[in-house]
Amino acid sequence: MPSELRSDGYSEFHVQVHLEPHLPTVLANRLHIQKSLVNLLRNAVEAMRTANIAPSAITITVKTLQEKNMAMVTIQDNGPGVEQAIIHQIFEPFFTTKPTGIGMGLSISRTLIEANGGQLWLDPDTKEGAKFHFTLPFAS
Repeated sequence: MPSELRSDGYSEFHVQVHLEPHLPTVLANRLHIQKSLVNLLRNAVEAMRTANIAPSAITITVKTLQEKNMAMVTIQDNGPGVEQAIIHQIFEPFFTTKPTGIGMGLSISRTLIEANGGQLWLDPDTKEGAKFHFTLPFAS
């Protein structure tokens, strides 16, 4: 069942959360995952704000990858997306498309997810907005 949240701080955007029922517990460092999620959400909000997308929307989906015994988290926005020409660079340290960015957010997020046994990647075939996925192993 989807849940809906609204931001009243950073920027006006709408978040919809879809959690698969009865998800097992994942094995991960809570702070690592929190930092990664905050970075992905902040990037989405900033991209939508820069492109003047209204209404801004982010969908977070969490489901089971049975064949890998992992959870997969998907974060998709309705912003301008990632240009095909730079997709291969976005996880490189110090690469940024922001005028005031230092280019470490996605690199650090990927490192943190990998340190917890998962993977972080961008879906290059998304037609609208940007869609990032990451996996985390289940505890049992």
